[in-house]
Amino acid sequence: MAINAPEKAVPVPATTPRPTGIRRAEIGMPIALLGLFVALLPPIIETLAFKIRVLDPGNSAGALSLVLAIGAVCAMIMNPLAGRLSDRTRGRLGRRRPWILAGVVLGYGALLIIAFAQSVPMLLLGWALAQIFFNAAVSALLAIMADKVRPEHRGRVAAAVGVAQNGSQVAGVYLVQLFTSSVAQTLVPGTIGVAIVIVYAFVMNDEPLTEKAPRFTLKDFLGSFYFNPAKNPDFGWAWLTRFLMTASAATATNYLTYYLIVDFKNTTTEAATNVFHATLFYVIGIVITTFVAGAISDRIGRRKPFVLVAALIGVVGLSIIAFAPSIGVILLGELIMGAGIGSFYAVDLALITDVLPKDGNNAKDLGVVNIAQALPQSLVPVGAPAAVSAFGYPGLFISGAVVGLIGAVSVFRIKASR
Repeated sequence: MAINAPEKAVPVPATTPRPTGIRRAEIGMPIALLGLFVALLPPIIETLAFKIRVLDPGNSAGALSLVLAIGAVCAMIMNPLAGRLSDRTRGRLGRRRPWILAGVVLGYGALLIIAFAQSVPMLLLGWALAQIFFNAAVSALLAIMADKVRPEHRGRVAAAVGVAQNGSQVAGVYLVQLFTSSVAQTLVPGTIGVAIVIVYAFVMNDEPLTEKAPRFTLKDFLGSFYFNPAKNPDFGWAWLTRFLMTASAATATNYLTYYLIVDFKNTTTEAATNVFHATLFYVIGIVITTFVAGAISDRIGRRKPFVLVAALIGVVGLSIIAFAPSIGVILLGELIMGAGIGSFYAVDLALITDVLPKDGNNAKDLGVVNIAQALPQSLVPVGAPAAVSAFGYPGLFISGAVVGLIGAVSVFRIKASR
């Protein structure tokens, strides 16, 4: 990655003119994301693993990896593309609202395919469509961060987004473990989550785009998926930091169910209960640190130290999970790991928004950032089966810890944010 001459650090401004609808954005957008992730995340955490274990018991880890990898590729493509199109959307409904509504409604249709799938290929199709449509909505929702939220409030709002994303895991997994039917496990969280997003879409403030956008060309299409790190080095390093930290967390999140079944001899029912407890402890750790770190980050105008602390704490948590002798110790590791991730989420989105390219394509650029979140979900499943085969699930988790440490180092190459 090419690096320009160091840029002068720019502190977070003390005051910024208040955009229209800022209160709805700061409060409503994280709540809407909570609903969206309640619909989307339970299939990743439990539902897909349980269904695949029934549909393909002899190759469940490999089949799960294939489904997750292809779904992540779909998310990686759709998020920045929908963001670019959202930036250019004209009409009375505004730029973001059409994508939010269409994304969650069609995404719910994909959940129906997952719920009633009778084969791994059908499950794969449903999950790919769910990632495509829900990520179209995610890109439009996250763009509100740059559209509406003042820089001096971004740490707090980023913290709320982090809690929403991870708190949705507790809510979603709690709903999943209430039911034994895979249909209910998929559709109950989906129904509740989609309803929350739809309510926000109708009350949000979304000014229509008044200027006519230029014709959408092939160059524009291809440009939806990349940025120039030589021209925007800080944005490049922020992208790499998120990629590495997401890859680190994904090692434990995606494979905890199988870890419990294989290494701790849990039944499917026991694994569902223990995953819920682990997720609860994980989110408690996030809540403990997120809002405190976000508020302090806004007050002192510094972001990078929180990422370093997050990585170090996350390494400790992953290491404890990897070598845990009992379920109780796994819960402790999840609590510690959550505390680290909480510190990261408190500032990551705020830091990225601070260094966005000044090109007027906020949703597109944030969509490119979300490639850094989706790509690890594709790459980790590719390497995970080999790592598990060679070193077991503990080896997979330790690998994730090392990747997180590398992510902490990369954040200090960012010059325009402290």
